[in-house]
Amino acid sequence: FPSHDNQQQQRDFDEFDDYCDHLLVIDNDRTGSQAVVGTYRLLRRSAMESLGRFYSESEYDVTAIRKVEDEILELGRSCVDAEYRNRAVMTLLWRGIGAYINLHAITLMFGCASFTGADPKEHELALAYLYHYHLAPVHCRLVARPELYVRMDTIAKDAIDVKEALHALPALIKGYLRLNGFVGDGAVVDHAYNTTDVGIIVQTSLVTDKYAQRYYKPEE
Repeated sequence: FPSHDNQQQQRDFDEFDDYCDHLLVIDNDRTGSQAVVGTYRLLRRSAMESLGRFYSESEYDVTAIRKVEDEILELGRSCVDAEYRNRAVMTLLWRGIGAYINLHAITLMFGCASFTGADPKEHELALAYLYHYHLAPVHCRLVARPELYVRMDTIAKDAIDVKEALHALPALIKGYLRLNGFVGDGAVVDHAYNTTDVGIIVQTSLVTDKYAQRYYKPEE
């Protein structure tokens, strides 16, 4: 996958990779690296302790997350080949995550999800909707680092067109919301990747029965 900060290598990699588990969707009709059509990068607390920090800490204060008891999981590097962006591939990825959650008794997942474009004004309606309707409880809330913090509540709740706001949300963020996910306080602009990021939190105990049965329950 192309990297924004390492075009020569044409790969997106960093020091976190060696500490993470990597979930891949493979198309057996392809060969070599081209066979990888979907990815997620998974970093558990127990693995993170060897490195000392989560990737998300470059943008967010994760103090509240660190205080959560039991195992926690940082999700990152969600990527699907442009030719494979369909429900089938995302279902396979989430089934893999579901199996991983069961295997390691994960109680909470978190990470960052992105809007394309580094101008928060272009995403003002969607960001305000997320803040007013899906802000995480204080005990597990990510908060954007002060020097990066971008307000999300620039539109009053009673002025939000919910239908229009939902239409403006990226598919991945909608997917997290369907899992009863929350967002953190404050967006972050990532100029290197030309994105506007939001913190995502999913408590596995709050995943709806419908999606728990589809993704998280081990097969009989």
